[in-house]
Amino acid sequence: MLTLDDIHVRYGKRPVLKGVSASGFEPGTITGLLGPNAAGKSTLVKTIAGIQKASQGTCSITVDGEELTGGARREAIGYVPQDLLSSATLTAFESILVATRRSSRAFAHSGAGSSSAARAQELAASVMERLGITHLASRHVHELSGGQRQLVAVGQMLVREPEVLLLDEPTSALDLRHQVELLKLIRREVSQNDSVALIAIHDLNLAARYCDRLIVLHQGRLMAQGRPSEVLTPGLLEEVYGLRAKVLDDDSTPVICPVEE
Repeated sequence: MLTLDDIHVRYGKRPVLKGVSASGFEPGTITGLLGPNAAGKSTLVKTIAGIQKASQGTCSITVDGEELTGGARREAIGYVPQDLLSSATLTAFESILVATRRSSRAFAHSGAGSSSAARAQELAASVMERLGITHLASRHVHELSGGQRQLVAVGQMLVREPEVLLLDEPTSALDLRHQVELLKLIRREVSQNDSVALIAIHDLNLAARYCDRLIVLHQGRLMAQGRPSEVLTPGLLEEVYGLRAKVLDDDSTPVICPVEE
């Protein structure tokens, strides 16, 4: 379980997050984090990941009724940043393989006869196969496209088998097919592992289709949270995005259709 309680963050004297509180991050679910540019989405993701320190408020992660702190908390979190390094000298496979060293969870279910090195290689190969990037295994990361690097970064997170998956714009450099495939994969991962995912995403229709819950930020404040059908209303779209739109119902999934002026 993930709980946010009155999170405030400042950059110097400028407030970026202003009392954000949210709960209901149930195991096996994805929460989409929405909002216009500069709404505070990346800052919130970094704060949960422990990269950005809150000036006020708390973010707690509870597993099996026990609140995690220190190293256990860091190990439970997987984070994919928005800005990805492109100068790494490792291959795609090596980049994912190295990530296994950061987590003991990755070896929790290895058999008695399995060496750590063999288990790590099996995990890395399995993750690459699930992501559909096995053909990139021997290519260096700096040679890859932005979308391919995003998938490698997701692989680095998944191979650690975290309890909480934090992804900051993981689909921004992907074409539509790969966006859908990645979101489907994240859904399967969180469902199978009873983990929790929070994804900052701009595409409202993809968020409505693949996320169980949505959180909307605007100017650092929480504007709405709940099921997509509860959150994505014409009034909220106009207030937060300045967009006049109709919200259609596609088998209980809202679909945003901008209204021509």
